[in-house]
Amino acid sequence: MSGSAKPVTMDGNRYYLYNHQTAGCGLMVLVPEVAMLKATVGTWLVPFLVMELILIYVLGSVGRELRNQELRAAYVKMGQIQKRLELALSAAQKAAAVDDLTGLMNFKSFQKEVGEQLDTMDEKDSGILIMIDGDHFKRVNDNYGHSVGDEVIRLSAQMIIGRIRTVDLASRLHGDEFAIFVSNTDNYDVARTIMEDINASIAKEAGKRNMPAITLSAGAVTARRGGRYTELFKAADEALYQAKKTHNGGFASFEEL
Repeated sequence: MSGSAKPVTMDGNRYYLYNHQTAGCGLMVLVPEVAMLKATVGTWLVPFLVMELILIYVLGSVGRELRNQELRAAYVKMGQIQKRLELALSAAQKAAAVDDLTGLMNFKSFQKEVGEQLDTMDEKDSGILIMIDGDHFKRVNDNYGHSVGDEVIRLSAQMIIGRIRTVDLASRLHGDEFAIFVSNTDNYDVARTIMEDINASIAKEAGKRNMPAITLSAGAVTARRGGRYTELFKAADEALYQAKKTHNGGFASFEEL
C-alpha cells in the first residue's frame, strides 16, 4: 500500500520496502536489512537516520514535474544525510569496541585485535600476552564504596596505557581485570618491567590524588604466529594464578611454571 514500509524477503535476502505513489508515478525503495543493521545491532540511531534518508529522498526528489534546481538540492541533502549516517555508524562501531569506564578496548575488541596480530605475524615474530588482576580490590569497594572503586579502576587504566607503546594493545576485561599484548618481543624481562612501572606509577599517583592504591598482579605467555587467543588466555591465566599468591603485584610467566 502507498505510504507503507514493511520487511520483505527477496531471493533469500531481507529488505525494508517503502512504497510511494504520486501523480501517476510509482516508486519502491528497497533498503537491505543487513546493510542497515549489521554495524549497529541494539542501536536505534542508524535505523532512524535510514528512515529519515528515505523520506527526504522520496518527498524531496520524486516527481516528473521536479525542476533541475530542486533535483540538485535534493541530491545535496541526500549527501548531507549520508554523511550523518556514516558518522553515526563510525560512532556506534567505536562505542561497541570501548570499555565505558576506562576508555580502553573491551574484551571483545581486544580478542579480535590480538587474533588478527597472531594471524599476520611473520614466522620469526613474537609477542607477549599479559593477564592482569588487581590485588585486594574488593577491600577498596568495601571500605570506600564503589564510586572510589571506579576511580581506582580508572587510575589503573591510565597508568597501564601510559606505560605501553602505541604498537601495543591494552584492554579492561571486566571488574579489576586487564590485559596487555606487547608486540615484537618474547623477553619476559620487558613484560616484568612494564608491570613494575605500572605498579610504581599507581602508588605514586594514588598518593597525589589522596585515594587508595592497589597493586596489579600479572601472568604472561609468549605468543607466536598461528597461536589462538583462547589457548594463550588460558596459559596466561594459569601464570596469573601463581602470581596472585603473593597478593602484592606478583609476576609469573607460563613457561617458568
